[in-house]
Amino acid sequence: MRTRIQGLSQPNQSKLLVEGLYRARVVRFEPAGHAAKPCRRATFLILEPAAYSGLHIRTRLYCHDPALWKLRWFLSDFGYDAELLAAEELDDRRVVGLEGVIRLGYWGSDGHRRLDVEGFAATERWPEISQETQASATKAKARA
Repeated sequence: MRTRIQGLSQPNQSKLLVEGLYRARVVRFEPAGHAAKPCRRATFLILEPAAYSGLHIRTRLYCHDPALWKLRWFLSDFGYDAELLAAEELDDRRVVGLEGVIRLGYWGSDGHRRLDVEGFAATERWPEISQETQASATKAKARA
């Protein structure tokens, strides 16, 4: 079977994401994993900074006891319904569309380093956070 895919023959010209802070929106949130380590797979669309706008990053948020803190952190900073959170209910459809700030960082060893979501902040903090990030980048360039 033949399928026409627009852009398939074109070289990849997209920018790669780097460590740092990004304002993002959840575009997909779905179950993943297995019974021993249940989790949700979240896909974020980068909104800012403009140079990376339109790129996506996926991460897993685990739902077992030792990892619930990160899922709670994500849900509270991205503005998930407080009543549902208090009732310990997770509605995947209500997570899609939420916006906030994510921090990307590398993890891993032995040459298998991966870029992943390491932290969250409320979207209201984006102006403050983005200014701090720009200031530290400017200082780093001045030292170099």
